[in-house]
Amino acid sequence: MDEHNEEQDDLLDLNEVMHAFGVSRWHNLGSTASLASENLNLLVEIEGSEGQGGRRYVLKERAEGFLEEDSSHRYAFRQFLSQAGIPLPSLWLTPEGEPTVTIGENSFELQEEVDGERFSTADPRGLEWVEAAGAMLARIHQASRRYAGPTYRWPSEAHIGGVVQGYLNLARSEAEESEIAAVAAALANWCDAWEAVLPAAMMSIGAVRGVPEFHIHGDYHALNLRFGPQGVTAVLNLDASHWEKRIIELAYGVFYFSALAWQQDSTLTRPLVKRGFDPERARRFLEAYGAIYPPVPQEAVILGDALLLVSPIATMNGPLEDVFFASQGLDEMLIDDVMERLVWATSLPEWLSRVRRSIGEMWR
Repeated sequence: MDEHNEEQDDLLDLNEVMHAFGVSRWHNLGSTASLASENLNLLVEIEGSEGQGGRRYVLKERAEGFLEEDSSHRYAFRQFLSQAGIPLPSLWLTPEGEPTVTIGENSFELQEEVDGERFSTADPRGLEWVEAAGAMLARIHQASRRYAGPTYRWPSEAHIGGVVQGYLNLARSEAEESEIAAVAAALANWCDAWEAVLPAAMMSIGAVRGVPEFHIHGDYHALNLRFGPQGVTAVLNLDASHWEKRIIELAYGVFYFSALAWQQDSTLTRPLVKRGFDPERARRFLEAYGAIYPPVPQEAVILGDALLLVSPIATMNGPLEDVFFASQGLDEMLIDDVMERLVWATSLPEWLSRVRRSIGEMWR
């Protein structure tokens, strides 16, 4: 099959998807810049009737969920959040009123193109955007408290304790298989450091009663937000929404917005500071969140424990992503860079334990 025919077949496949959405006249504007997903993200313009201007949407291949997952919960939840004033992009519905189209084993959405700027740590408005992100997360959580739809829980093996242990097992396996002695030793030390503190952190969280639980966003970080003069203009990607303790998502938010440097031209999210988190960004995020949704009694005390629980996961998906998930092995020319990030990651348990009280006091 020649290249021209391959391109034609791809176009026919896309036409099949668009026709299933009830769209016959549209233009392919090319892939969107998305560092967060390897799935299809295609910007399309749908022609209006009677000469009206077109509207732009993103044709998205929906991420795979758990086996036999009923995805209807996410659409009910996003509709509720939209009605509560959370700025979620609208979805194009099929003629039958469905938000997705399934072709073979793949499911697709047509999501409205959103306005706003991507988050950048180096932007002069960065601190204001950190505050806006904290406030928006609080608004989402406040709205979620009132959601009366069906409860959607992840399987027991996907609960936070099992997930963090699975990540540590992966890291331990990588340490044993690494052909670079310095990296192998550093990874083993990293695992030891986390395994020494996590049991106590999980016990502390479990000992506090009445911690708010509801459906969370599930993937709340800089790539899934857009910003403008008034703050957050769009919240994206509710694919991982599920029932959880809110302090877990709050801890992820603090990590993502005060520990990492978000750069639009980089696929690797590096540590923001040489040791720990940026305290000013953590304070702004938590104060903005707390002004809308303060902690219940004793909840702020365990925020440091929640950070201990989520940090290994967020680290492996961020600053150490190339160590664990690169398609090719580590380049020996870049080992010094890898080791620097591993030193930062290994120091986190001690640093978080030391500042545990002050982090909790920022949330009030």
